[in-house]
Amino acid sequence: MAYTNGYGAYSQKENVSRFQLRVPKKIMDEIDGFGIPEGFRSRNAAIIYLLKFALEQKKAAGPNANQTPAASAEKENGHDAA
Repeated sequence: MAYTNGYGAYSQKENVSRFQLRVPKKIMDEIDGFGIPEGFRSRNAAIIYLLKFALEQKKAAGPNANQTPAASAEKENGHDAA
């Protein structure tokens, strides 16, 4: 993956979007537990890395591989789970 620890390719030079995300504390603790030992410069950088990694894994696996029940239900209801 081209992304590196820290801000890397996701600096303010790129066109970026902001959004708020409510995350259970347990998941945030897991993100912090991942990012700090891996040397990420911020929680945001760790989250971007994890999102990009998951999207690349999904793309490599194909469109219907490992689809979660929640994602299937969202698509059946005409909503995109992403």
